[in-house]
Amino acid sequence: MQLLIICASLSVFFILQAVYWIVVSRRTARTAVLADRLGAGDVGVQTDTLLKVDEENQSWIEQFALGATLRNLLEQAGEDGAVGAFVSRCSLYFLGAFALVLVITGEPAGAFVLSFGALLIPYLLLMRKKRLRISRIEEQLPEALEVMTISLRAGQSLAQTVRLTSTEIQAPLGDEMRRVAEETELGRPLDEALVAMSQRLKEARTVRTFVVSVLVLRQTGGNLIEVLESIIDTMRQQSQYERKLKAMTAEGRSSSRLLALLPPGFMAMAWMADPGYVGKLLSDPVGRILLTVSFCLYMIGLFWVRKLVNPKV
Repeated sequence: MQLLIICASLSVFFILQAVYWIVVSRRTARTAVLADRLGAGDVGVQTDTLLKVDEENQSWIEQFALGATLRNLLEQAGEDGAVGAFVSRCSLYFLGAFALVLVITGEPAGAFVLSFGALLIPYLLLMRKKRLRISRIEEQLPEALEVMTISLRAGQSLAQTVRLTSTEIQAPLGDEMRRVAEETELGRPLDEALVAMSQRLKEARTVRTFVVSVLVLRQTGGNLIEVLESIIDTMRQQSQYERKLKAMTAEGRSSSRLLALLPPGFMAMAWMADPGYVGKLLSDPVGRILLTVSFCLYMIGLFWVRKLVNPKV
């Protein structure tokens, strides 16, 4: 009983710590984003100084490759880019799940093993948010290119066109265009601002096609309006093909979701029917090993089926 009280108290303590670091990370996020936007600009400050400011605003987690990957993922999902806040959020899920399972089962070892599954919840939610945001940006891009074509026909420069497009197009693409316009106004070259946008949206192939076309024409010359019109036609045809592909794979995706819900659903019903039946997986050492192996195989099966029902276009 004393061990249970100690573990529950530690869980509450670390949960409060995670909440605190989430708040602190969000306070410094805007400063880090501003330093990143000024990283390549020339507004009367030396580049070395700006890069030094950017490094100082990065947390120690972002100094590693995994931290940089998480930061890119957060930017693609439209988050503030604070890696520390995301790590604290994962810790919050882990400790919350640990405290909940510990109170229900009273087994610290089993609760610790099962709580690792909660670490995937923020990551999966972030991946889903990124996927929806990228999909929305690709849907908005043809409309944005039409606005840019009209603006260019009116005689405005490309920088003015980007600023106008950011006001006419809604989020999330409007936010990306607004960021490009703000970086340009702060002194960053337009080419570098567009390249940075394409790097933030690596999975949006239409954005990469647009940026490459603009950069090539700015270097070699040509009619940008005609190129944008051809890109619009290509994007509409590709969007039509992707909608057809989703309709053809709808049945497979529905079946995969049903199969994914069966194991946890069966375990929950077995727990409600006979807690001792499922409790052996937590109390017995062999049961914990079987539970860990089963969970790993379950996650591998989820990713495998997801790849099968979501073919790359």
